Amino acid sequence: MYKEMLADLTSKISSSDNLYKNEDIEIIEQYPNKCAVYIEKVTAMESAINTARFRMEPEEYREYIMELDRSRKIIHDALISDTKLLNKICQIYGYPEIFTGNINDRNEIAEFAKKIVDEFFEKRQKAV
Repeated sequence: MYKEMLADLTSKISSSDNLYKNEDIEIIEQYPNKCAVYIEKVTAMESAINTARFRMEPEEYREYIMELDRSRKIIHDALISDTKLLNKICQIYGYPEIFTGNINDRNEIAEFAKKIVDEFFEKRQKAV
């Protein structure tokens, strides 16, 4: 569903006469990658929480986790901005918004990113 929506939006942008269409297409192309980076950061943090405490001193562990959390928050904030931009591009080209949830709900954005990544993985081009 989302993969097809992004492809349809890209096609619509491509056939437009908008001066910024190449930049807009690049934003659309990068959006799934940004979702994947966010998911990777969450996975790394969860893995670190499970294992780092066994190999670090308590203070070092706290600092490490705080840095991971700060880094994840920065990427999450960027993903929220990227999602807003994705929907703005949809509006500009008269395409239905791809993210239809509450843009201010951090959990909804995170779940949306996971759905995008899952779908792209599920519908990937498989090696022969």
